[in-house]
Amino acid sequence: MIELVFASAIYFAGMQTPAADKARTALRTCIKSASEQAKSQKIPLDGFQDFVRAQCTAQEGGLKTAVWAFDSKNKVSKKQSESDAELQVEDFVAVAAEKYVAHSAPN
Repeated sequence: MIELVFASAIYFAGMQTPAADKARTALRTCIKSASEQAKSQKIPLDGFQDFVRAQCTAQEGGLKTAVWAFDSKNKVSKKQSESDAELQVEDFVAVAAEKYVAHSAPN
């Protein structure tokens, strides 16, 4: 899983645009905030990802819009663009979930 995240990060780093970068930053900030809320509300591990995605719906939409704006200029199909954006969102949420599990584990 970690290898996938790093490979995705390297791939998407080459596709940076100011709008997409701003959208990614907003999404990561939201996910971090939602993770803190999940801890304070004691959200169960199996409900964490749904909780985070519900909290960050607007930022997720912003990222998808920014990725599509970039991709459309490069003649990438909408279907492929949506798939790429969803992969990025899933990567961000999966990494946050792994951290949430690690911090929730009893010492």
